Amino acid sequence: MFQQDKENVIVSLDEAAIKIVHFRGSGAEKRLLHVSKGDLRDVPEEELPQVIRTALADTRLKKTSAVCTLPSSQVITKNIEIPSLDAEEIRSIIDLQAGRHTPFSREEILVGYIKIGVFQRNYTKILLILINRNVVKKQLEVLDQAGIKVDKVLFAPEGMAHFYARALNAKDDDIPIGIIDVASQQTTFLIEFNKTVAMSRHIPVGFTHLLKEGDAARQRLLTELAQSVEAYQNEDINRLPETYILTSDDATLKEIQPQIQERLKANIKIMPYLDMIQAGQSEMVKLVSEYNDDSFFNIISSAWSLDQAAVDMTPDEIKTQRSIEEKGRQIIKTGVYAVVIFILFAFIFVSKEHFNNLYLERLRADYKEKRKKVISFDRKAQKTRIVKGYLKSRMVGLEVVTTLYKLIPKEIYLESISLDENGNVEITGVSETMSRVFNFVTALQETDLFKNVKTRSTSAKKERGKDVAAFNIAFQLQWAAEEEVVPSAEEVLEDEAPPAK
Repeated sequence: MFQQDKENVIVSLDEAAIKIVHFRGSGAEKRLLHVSKGDLRDVPEEELPQVIRTALADTRLKKTSAVCTLPSSQVITKNIEIPSLDAEEIRSIIDLQAGRHTPFSREEILVGYIKIGVFQRNYTKILLILINRNVVKKQLEVLDQAGIKVDKVLFAPEGMAHFYARALNAKDDDIPIGIIDVASQQTTFLIEFNKTVAMSRHIPVGFTHLLKEGDAARQRLLTELAQSVEAYQNEDINRLPETYILTSDDATLKEIQPQIQERLKANIKIMPYLDMIQAGQSEMVKLVSEYNDDSFFNIISSAWSLDQAAVDMTPDEIKTQRSIEEKGRQIIKTGVYAVVIFILFAFIFVSKEHFNNLYLERLRADYKEKRKKVISFDRKAQKTRIVKGYLKSRMVGLEVVTTLYKLIPKEIYLESISLDENGNVEITGVSETMSRVFNFVTALQETDLFKNVKTRSTSAKKERGKDVAAFNIAFQLQWAAEEEVVPSAEEVLEDEAPPAK
């Protein structure tokens, strides 16, 4: 999707503003073409699309597809350790545990994660990223109403970490680097390690507070920065950074640089991100003058790090919709060819139909009486099968229990088993791990006794002080007879009657 000769757009939408950057190229050759910002404070919800359209018009864009970034203020991050190195198992564990880290249910959140590194040989350190699904969906709806089609939803701190890791030529397992990005209404504090973000924290103090509130806001910022470093240290994520980078050379930040250095007890280095990007003079002037009280680093860094982005927070239903739209375009092309072929062969089918009807009428007349006898014999055979099935099913309960007893592992115990007269079986139980449930389902599918094995539900819960997985599985017996509808002799004769002329 992101080719060198293709222009791309990155947008960031929050309660205060809409920010848009437009660039061309790939890798280190990316060039910033346009930058725009729209103030959304005190704007009624119904007027948001118009304000966004105005900001989009300022960039003189010829396209409407874009990538949306999520600032740290909109997400919840949590550093966790997963006792596995297998990618599929890590994904399953995260999917089960994600809901425990937010006040929302699992269905209300979107989950992403970044692998930070491996320790103790078989543990993986993970930065868990959670966001309310409605927040993302509302943003995408507003952008869609403004004429912007979003292709991806990225986690901004990941791009910020990639940006400075590349700028400093960071290597794997190097000493972590702290990054402090002060924007208009907030400050993003993050720590880069292994060329990605190892920790991210949102601080509700920005340039606006520093300019209006003076020393009080500075003290809050210093305290929040110190608490962020302390939280990183307490979670034992990795070594403490020896250097912290300020992403802007604004005079306000230069003034408090010594205080930050004293509070964090580390080297504080000013490395403006604007010095490391290619942009036209007019856009660079706009960034350092018109937008000097804000930071565009979260979206510009995402633009320069699209290839390395590991997190896409686009809701599954949106991804499915995009896939359907793409397949729809392919289907339209296929349909055109199909119509042409249909027209060519239509005459052949029509001509054959007449002769087939004549032949069918003759067959119906010849076999009318025989069909009546066949239907009568089939009904008797059906009754025989029903009686045979009943006799066979009398011992089915014991056979089901015996088979389940042989298949069930020690790590799983069943809470209930139900079997109805139609051969439908439903079991509920508890497993120490979700992977054991999947293995149990596979074992059921491989038996000669069961068919149509399906996992109806799985959920995580705590039992006797341990985290376990509750499950509900449904299946059918192989010999379970399916209901058959046998037409009456009169109905058959009616079907065989020639059409009225």
